[in-house]
Amino acid sequence: MKTAFTLHQTQNLKTLTFIGLMLMTLAALNPIYGQTATTTTVKTTTNERTIKGVVSDETETLLGVNIVLEGTTTGTTTNEKGEFTFPKKLKTGDVLLFSYLGYETQKVEIKDNTTFIELKLTIDSVTMIGALDSGKPYKSKRKN
Repeated sequence: MKTAFTLHQTQNLKTLTFIGLMLMTLAALNPIYGQTATTTTVKTTTNERTIKGVVSDETETLLGVNIVLEGTTTGTTTNEKGEFTFPKKLKTGDVLLFSYLGYETQKVEIKDNTTFIELKLTIDSVTMIGALDSGKPYKSKRKN
């Protein structure tokens, strides 16, 4: 003898089937994390330190001076007060390059006791080679 399901029982069966499939999908896709016996140790050396400083010229502090660790692309720039904090901890012997348009690029080597750098950039003198030929007046090639 066949049992006839009513409309209400059929909807309940579809809903339970859908929920069951969703739970099985979530359980199958959920990553499983196991425990391991490894420990993480962090080495900190007293040789590495954060470097801060101020960059100025003869009269005022400079905004936007480029400061780069020599041989890398790691660097920063000065703020409106001429101050900077280098983003990477530096160790003894590292060299910072300070460059600014119109000023000479300067190198500063990090010593054992360096934590703050106060640097004055000097203006770069530009010499033009040759002189303009001012003996010839400008002549137009256009004919009237």
